[in-house]
Amino acid sequence: MKKFIIRFSLYIVGLFTLAIGIALSLRSNLGVSPVTSIPSVFSQISGKSVGTTTFLFYSICVVLQIIILKKDYKLKDLLQVGFSSVFGVFTDIALYLFQGLSVTNYLGKILLLVLSLVVVSIGLFLILTSDIVINAPEGLCIAISKKWNVAFSKVKSSFDIFCVILSLGVSLLVFGNLGQIREGTIIAALSIGRITGFIMNRYSKKLKGLYS
Repeated sequence: MKKFIIRFSLYIVGLFTLAIGIALSLRSNLGVSPVTSIPSVFSQISGKSVGTTTFLFYSICVVLQIIILKKDYKLKDLLQVGFSSVFGVFTDIALYLFQGLSVTNYLGKILLLVLSLVVVSIGLFLILTSDIVINAPEGLCIAISKKWNVAFSKVKSSFDIFCVILSLGVSLLVFGNLGQIREGTIIAALSIGRITGFIMNRYSKKLKGLYS
């Protein structure tokens, strides 16, 4: 029971850390993170909060996992839907906490962006290593990784790039501009998967030692 409590605590911390990373990327004003780009553009279209559209996007990711894995899909992974709603709330809370954060010079924005990339990667690392319920987008990447035997870090990077392309297309179609897709989004798409993979390779065994 004690081991489960530690793992669950790490998972919740990971969820909130990920939400903070997303909020920091938004406040950098250099573009939203790749996975957030889709909820962000649909938030602008619908008028709903980013947390709400994040929950809807994550639910779609769960459906795609079921389609890909079919009989190999584990029923416990349906908990992703419930925890996606929690993450949606965390996202809105993090955005509220950092609503007053404003960086005007470009160097400061770059530093804030880099910080957000590291924080997002740490959040993903905690979520994946705690092995409670995988965050829905990462669960989709893992499903693709298992189905076609491709390294998770490569799938994650490709998925991030796909999210950017999709949100960019929708933004151009609906608003006629790039929306919140900027250089920071591209940098994040190319780096988050690699940073997460680096952290997991170096520290996953040490973290698992806390509850193994």
